[in-house]
Amino acid sequence: MALDVKDIAAVKDKAEAYFSKGKLKEALEAYESLRSYSNKDPRIPLRIGDICRKMGKNEDAVGAYKLAANVFIAQGFVTKAIGVCKIIMDIDPSQEVVQKKIAELYTKKGFIAETEKKREDVKSSKTAEEQTAKFPRTPLFSDLTRDELLAVIGKVKHQIISPGVFIFKEGDRGDSIYIVASGEVDIIGKDKKGHDVVLATLKEGDFFGEFGFFSNARREASVRAASPAAILEIAKSDVNDIIAKHKRVAQALFDFYKERVVDRLMALSPMFEPLTPADRKAILARLTSKKFEQGVNIVNQGDIGDTMYLIKEGQVKVWVKDPQKGEIVMAVLEEGDFFGEIALATSKPRVANCTAVINTELVLFSRPMVKDILAKYPQIKKVLEDVIKTRVTDVVKAKGLQSAALI
Repeated sequence: MALDVKDIAAVKDKAEAYFSKGKLKEALEAYESLRSYSNKDPRIPLRIGDICRKMGKNEDAVGAYKLAANVFIAQGFVTKAIGVCKIIMDIDPSQEVVQKKIAELYTKKGFIAETEKKREDVKSSKTAEEQTAKFPRTPLFSDLTRDELLAVIGKVKHQIISPGVFIFKEGDRGDSIYIVASGEVDIIGKDKKGHDVVLATLKEGDFFGEFGFFSNARREASVRAASPAAILEIAKSDVNDIIAKHKRVAQALFDFYKERVVDRLMALSPMFEPLTPADRKAILARLTSKKFEQGVNIVNQGDIGDTMYLIKEGQVKVWVKDPQKGEIVMAVLEEGDFFGEIALATSKPRVANCTAVINTELVLFSRPMVKDILAKYPQIKKVLEDVIKTRVTDVVKAKGLQSAALI
């Protein structure tokens, strides 16, 4: 006899009560009675796996976890499936076939394409579009091919975090990106009195830590588990290893960076503040990046400006050369800073140099792009004029000149 939703919930509550009291045998029996409902609720085989693992029944646990992973993929929850996969690998490292299974299932569901040709076929197929629309798009993972996803899964680390435990704290070095596979985590900041304040609560499927991951900057906030949480961690060193074998992953990461980081920086910038989300998205699609080695001049004094820059990673020194005073450093810009927008908007020659202090990666905004922005949003010109006045004043003070243009 089939159980209704209330009956299933009652059995699960009973099973969880047994589990919390350490009555594993009774908890397992209760959950086993619901196994036939696993295709609708993957949390059932997931919990069966947890119980079997605690009881030392590793083979049974792996079987239950495999079922849970398959159902999570069928429902479009790739992060959950990867989390379960990592648990299986912890129990039995020989189960590498599970990773391949996840990548294959994800491909068949239309989330990713095996080849670029397949990617185009999916775009042109109405059936594939309708199928994919039923499931949530997972940032980053959805932009990877099967083999690339498989490489990422192999490097992902899985952690179970207890409530109240910090995943990282403000000021820590940011060299990993995280995904919430299950549970919830709180983003913690400080108020004016130095007390902890919850800025946001992230749930399953949410990413965090991407700003530090991409820029190597220190964490600007702390993250703490609000409930028992399963976290997936991708370390930058591991990503670099993946890129060495799968070059296109770098582009997928850059697309993710634009979507997650650049869009936010644009929204917070006075210059881009008037833009609608749709316009920002259109701009993001046109952005490219370029790397500069330490000591290389990015902008040269006297050049005509045709590009505006956003510092993705690294540092840039803005300086002028004065015949009497020598090199005068105007500023040292960090990750997230824009420069070069004035010459780009006004077509005036640059009167300052910009040099990479360390190895630096920049996001490039072209003249046609900014021209389109100014045509649609003339109020942005006023913002630029204000910046011009401020920077001209700074240059004048530094060089002791009567007037000056800007970079």
